[in-house]
Amino acid sequence: MRKLALLTLAFALVSGPALANELDNTSDETEQVIPPAVVDDQVPTATTPLKLDEIQITTKTPADEFITATTPLLVALMLGSVGLVAYTLISQSGRESSRLD
Repeated sequence: MRKLALLTLAFALVSGPALANELDNTSDETEQVIPPAVVDDQVPTATTPLKLDEIQITTKTPADEFITATTPLLVALMLGSVGLVAYTLISQSGRESSRLD
C-alpha cells in the first residue's frame, strides 16, 4: 500500500507541472476589452496654470507612508499584548500562592 502511495505521489510531482501548462494553454478564454481611463481634471492642460504650492517632491514611496502611518498602531498592539500576558501571569501566580497557603 505504501509503495502505491509513493508511486502515486511521485507521478503527481513529475506530471503536475506539465499538466498545469497544458490546461493553461487549452482554456477557452474570452477576450475582454478594457475601456480607456476617464481623465477629468487630473492632468493640467496648457490653459490652467500649475499650482506650485501643491507640488511636493519627496523620496517616500506609498509603502513608506503606509509604514509611517501604521507603526504607532502596531506598537500599541504589541504593548497591549505584552501587558495582557504579564497581567495573566501575575494573576495566575497570585492564585497559586494563595492555594499553597
